[in-house]
Amino acid sequence: MRISRVATLPEGLPDLARIAAAEGFRMLDVLARDWADGSNRFTATGEALFAAHDGAGRLLGMGGITRDPWVEALRMRRFYVRPVARGDGVGRALAEAALDHARASEITMVRLRAPAVAFAFWEALGFVRLPGDPVATHALTLRHV
Repeated sequence: MRISRVATLPEGLPDLARIAAAEGFRMLDVLARDWADGSNRFTATGEALFAAHDGAGRLLGMGGITRDPWVEALRMRRFYVRPVARGDGVGRALAEAALDHARASEITMVRLRAPAVAFAFWEALGFVRLPGDPVATHALTLRHV
């Protein structure tokens, strides 16, 4: 598996987006739409988009980090891992790449909004629930190095 920061959307994104949509997840459709209209290309200060590929070059997952539009924080966005690659460390590697990138910034908090099925994943990475927050389910205070 290879994790890389990407400056353009990967070739395999449409296929991965179809798989995500079949599970009821539209985050990759939103990623493609926002990229196409220029509203979010993960290029502002502190932002980055990452892709995970297997040894054959197949796109296994995507995830990125942006500025949070509601508070002074960064926000994990557009995370999705192909079902056959779950449990193989792909999601963790993508999340850690984004968090390592975040630690290079001066911002001390990362937030996200996850579906309930992903709560355990994010909590295993140290994120804590934000009960009652209408725009985020979890947050993590960064320890900068």
